[in-house]
Amino acid sequence: MLLYIESKAFPFKTFVLQCTATDTIARIRAQILHTLHELGRGDHQFRFRYKGQYLRDAYSIEDYKIIDNSIIKMVPMAKRSESFLDLQSTMGMGLDMGPGYNTDVKTALEKEVAKLKWRESMLMDFQGMMYIHFLSAFLAIFTVYWYASIWIFVFFLFGVTQCPSYSHLVGFVGASGFWHKRFMIIYGIFSFAVFGVSLGLAINILIQLLDHGCAQFSGSCSHHVIYSVVFFAIHFVIVFITNVLCWMLLHNFRFNTGDILEKLLVMTRDIEKVIASAKSGKIKEQRNAAFELATLATTGDDSKFRIVTEGGLEVLISLGLSPDEATEEYAAEAMAELLTVPAIQDQFVEMGGISTLTTLLHSNDPRVVQEASTALSYIVSDSEENKAQVVSDRGMEDLAHAAKMGTITTQRIIAGIFLELAFNADIRAQMAHMNTPAIALTSLCKSNDDETQRLALQTLELIAIESADVIFYQESMLDILLNLATTTLNQEIYLLAGKILLYYAENTDTCNQLLDRENVKDSLSQFAKTSDPILQKVVVKIILSTVEEPTLAIRAKELGLQDVLTYVRENAADRDAWNMADEGIQIFANDDFFRAQPAHGSSSDSMGSLSSIQKPMMTSRTSLQSNAS
Repeated sequence: MLLYIESKAFPFKTFVLQCTATDTIARIRAQILHTLHELGRGDHQFRFRYKGQYLRDAYSIEDYKIIDNSIIKMVPMAKRSESFLDLQSTMGMGLDMGPGYNTDVKTALEKEVAKLKWRESMLMDFQGMMYIHFLSAFLAIFTVYWYASIWIFVFFLFGVTQCPSYSHLVGFVGASGFWHKRFMIIYGIFSFAVFGVSLGLAINILIQLLDHGCAQFSGSCSHHVIYSVVFFAIHFVIVFITNVLCWMLLHNFRFNTGDILEKLLVMTRDIEKVIASAKSGKIKEQRNAAFELATLATTGDDSKFRIVTEGGLEVLISLGLSPDEATEEYAAEAMAELLTVPAIQDQFVEMGGISTLTTLLHSNDPRVVQEASTALSYIVSDSEENKAQVVSDRGMEDLAHAAKMGTITTQRIIAGIFLELAFNADIRAQMAHMNTPAIALTSLCKSNDDETQRLALQTLELIAIESADVIFYQESMLDILLNLATTTLNQEIYLLAGKILLYYAENTDTCNQLLDRENVKDSLSQFAKTSDPILQKVVVKIILSTVEEPTLAIRAKELGLQDVLTYVRENAADRDAWNMADEGIQIFANDDFFRAQPAHGSSSDSMGSLSSIQKPMMTSRTSLQSNAS
């Protein structure tokens, strides 16, 4: 398969790579390193991004579902203008950038380049040997075994037409390059045969000469015979050298670009050396160390604990506040990876790492905000005690900022964090008396992502259990809930919106606001057209709540809400929904009802309280994170 690599650092060049689905990202990066080495940019630090996701060295192309002819972005590890400092190795600003890639990677790259250049040189020499065989075929005509020229010429013809061409810049060239190993095996066997024949003929002629004694140059010791034995002896040596070159090249062909670099890029350096580089104070070394720690953290829990044991947590917390945006981003990624282990989370919280993560929520880099949000989501999902640490010191305001400014993925993660926090009774009580979380959740309800909307609505439902006033205070909330009927087809979102609307309907003031909306009937009708019996009962309950006061009942009748009840009765998903809808229709059909207020609660016995409809859904953080990624 072919991959096209594009980079803003090389605006007029697209790198084309040939690879297989099982190749790791490290091998692809190694191929690019070779190209950059030839361009004189071997110290240029970069990583790959595909469909907005940064690619890890240890994973393969098929792991990321990258298909043939895909375009992958090559993103400099430095940000903005600093990437040009990397490219040009400019130190004019008096800023110590450091050496960039570590010595092991540079040494491995030089070793691979040397192997490939040797291949190119030896293959050119090998091709030169072919024309010696052509000369041999011509000279064989003048030997006593003139017909030997036939197989020597066939030997030459096969080699010169099928021998692959190679350049260390572009690899094997031409159709024969696809079966270069097969050619060397066949040619090696062929050369063995020619080698054996030449040796046999030389020995045979030599025996004749020894028998003759060669007192005179005549008969079996003529000049013709002597020429023949010399020719086959020399040809035997030439074929032997050709055979040795053939098997040496075949051994070299086993080496592929990236064989050495791939292991280094995946395994990375010793953790102690990486952490020492992170403490050096040089920007490039810190950036590279943060990247290596992030990569190493993805290789397994053992690597995570090794990083923590060597003091990596403290270093990453410090790097997370680096003035270099790339270092900041990789440090955030590394922290997010480490915090997938609950045992590490407590130690991280004790070190004050949460303050670093909440600070990163204000970063101008969307990737940094997303990684910091991901790290916080792990913390709140695994420990009730750590939740209190997150909301302390203006944590709610930091989360609200990320909810407003973050990407769709970040907003989904933040919505999940709010939901996890709301599961804690004490924190939920705080949220019910704070306007900031409600504002953020209202904003998240406007998202085009169904999962974000669902999580935000679940959180609002939990807050409403404590106090619905904070929701009523959000001026746009009512319109958002009603408009969901036209912006999504998700029945789960309909149910959550309907349950929150029920709080509006049960309050006289907010019920007036509800009936002021022109689309209230259309929205409730859309909700009722689902096959969910609980949602149908919620819709009926909302309408029945509007008729608990005569003035509201008149307005509900003028809006034609009885038509919604009629639809529910005709398409009821269960018996309770039918009974409730039928009771509501009878109330609307009773003109005497609008002259006297009905007994409170008579219409809701079969429905029960809101909590009896359905308990708030508990969303696991594992599923949330898999969706966010």
